[in-house]
Amino acid sequence: MRANGISSRHANKDLVKEITALKAQLHKLSSAIEAEANSSVSRTLGTIESKSKEAIDSVIERTQELIDEYADSARDAASALAEKGGEVRDEVVESLADSMRSRPLGTLAAIIGIGFVAGYLCRRN
Repeated sequence: MRANGISSRHANKDLVKEITALKAQLHKLSSAIEAEANSSVSRTLGTIESKSKEAIDSVIERTQELIDEYADSARDAASALAEKGGEVRDEVVESLADSMRSRPLGTLAAIIGIGFVAGYLCRRN
């Protein structure tokens, strides 16, 4: 029995050593998996970040192109409007001058009347 007891103790010690060695290997494996996961996550986040920056830069570039395109259109429209406004102004001045030449008293009375109405409306507000 004694020999059996010694052999059993020796087997238990070997088993404990093997379990301890397995625990150490599992710990190393767990650390390696964790490090690889962190590395993969970092690479993935880096890829996502760079792709996001590229997409944002693309959107900004396209938006700037649209702004430039519409700014040119708006500039052209404003220029055409200013030119048309100048033409209308010149026509009104010419019409008023013609009216003053043909009916000076009637034109003067109309201008005074418009002035009184405008003054009354401005004072009310």
